[in-house]
Amino acid sequence: MDMTDDAACSCKVTRTRDEFDLEMDDESLVAAWQDGTSVRELTRSFNEALIDARVDRLEGSSTTWNRLPIYDALKTDDLSEADVIETQRELERHGVDPDELRSTLISHQTMYRHLTSCLDASASPDPTPEERREKARDTVYALQRRTTLVTESTIETLQNTGTTDLGDPDVLVDIQVLCRECGFSADFDTALTDGCNCP
Repeated sequence: MDMTDDAACSCKVTRTRDEFDLEMDDESLVAAWQDGTSVRELTRSFNEALIDARVDRLEGSSTTWNRLPIYDALKTDDLSEADVIETQRELERHGVDPDELRSTLISHQTMYRHLTSCLDASASPDPTPEERREKARDTVYALQRRTTLVTESTIETLQNTGTTDLGDPDVLVDIQVLCRECGFSADFDTALTDGCNCP
């Protein structure tokens, strides 16, 4: 299939991308998939870009909005019930129906069908060890960044409700790996690259 032929595909991925003018063309989606990015990761990136586009159309500070864990509140089980409720209420205060926004997001099955059926693409062969390590870094550091954002948002919510008073806090998420056999300890990247002292 010619990936520049937009008329050839009218699935939800294409319709949503066109409606919100998302800068995620088919060639970049296929290239990312064949470089080892999982369908779930592509789906999350697509949905987060969609949420950003929706936020940009609303009045208010985009900085404040971008710190809200909207995707996690609507599409995952990563947040506490209280954080989910608070995020949904914030959406409603700005005139956004959380259920309607959730229905706009695509599933990873939809993304997979778009890649394989609409674009006739296939995943890349088995990655090399270095490619696996790089993918592992991307996955862990994305989780680290998300943990930081969720923690910052939670603290801000507690401050706004007078539950805690922390001034102007910085959130630092440090990942350390400890080998229980030899006692080796290092940051994640060093452990991933160099291994430990076990024979």
